[in-house]
Amino acid sequence: MKPTISLITPCYKMEKYLPLFLKKLPEQTIFKKIEVILDHNEPTKKEIQLVKKFQKKYPNKIQHIIKRKVTPLGNSMNDCIKHSKGKFLAIWNVDDLRTSNSLELQFKALKGNNNAGFSFGDYKIVKKFGSTNGINIKHDKKSLRDLKTSMKLGPFFMFRKKLTKKIGFFDEQLLQGADFDFAIRLAYSSKGLLIKKLLGYYLNEGKGLSTKPNSIQDIEKNFTHFRYGVFNKSERDSYYLPTLLRYDHKNFYFFNKKHPIENFFPDYQTIMNKKINNYLKIKKNKKIILKIYQKLRSFK
Repeated sequence: MKPTISLITPCYKMEKYLPLFLKKLPEQTIFKKIEVILDHNEPTKKEIQLVKKFQKKYPNKIQHIIKRKVTPLGNSMNDCIKHSKGKFLAIWNVDDLRTSNSLELQFKALKGNNNAGFSFGDYKIVKKFGSTNGINIKHDKKSLRDLKTSMKLGPFFMFRKKLTKKIGFFDEQLLQGADFDFAIRLAYSSKGLLIKKLLGYYLNEGKGLSTKPNSIQDIEKNFTHFRYGVFNKSERDSYYLPTLLRYDHKNFYFFNKKHPIENFFPDYQTIMNKKINNYLKIKKNKKIILKIYQKLRSFK
């Protein structure tokens, strides 16, 4: 039976987390409708054994893509999409845990509303894998209004696969912030549905790609703010402005090709020009950070 939902699951150095992740998978209330695209970078022998044991018990549930050389996260997520068969795609990292009905809640919400392209909901930030105690991240109507400026989708969002034809894939030049950039494009392209239920537990033990010391998460977040005209936040984080020059804000990169942003965001320049003019009017009689001005001019 062809799966309805494909899980985007990049994997690297997850031996510690993989057993519980695999144990929790069959507990999903719509387990019969899902497949896992496990893009496995430099897997250990034990990790491979764990996956094979699961595959033997649950055939055709995991597409196991083994890579002997590590690829960046954005590339890994795009490869998951490329191999997926479901009409709906959902994020589920190995070191995070979903509630047993989370996929069903998101799927039913989208299935019942053809005008909506993606769904997201509440979650908890935990410090220990497997824990259910942590900081509650709850959303409200304001979260829906902030989808174009903040990473409100969180770690457990679901979206229609067909949207990738419209908005493209994860930008592979972003090593840690590709999900935020992708989330903003989702918000501009379609309606989002807020699930007012707990969807899962996001692990933050200070060791993850975006949470460990010396992470470039803040740099790439600032780049995304700048790319989509969230200039008030760029100004607030002006410390990172010189680092923006390392990124190409006018092109996306995926599957070893460069793609002009207008190919997947036709109104980009019109929207940006409007945002730039509004920003400059607001700042007309105030001291402006010169580097912001210089960068702003490059959009035109």
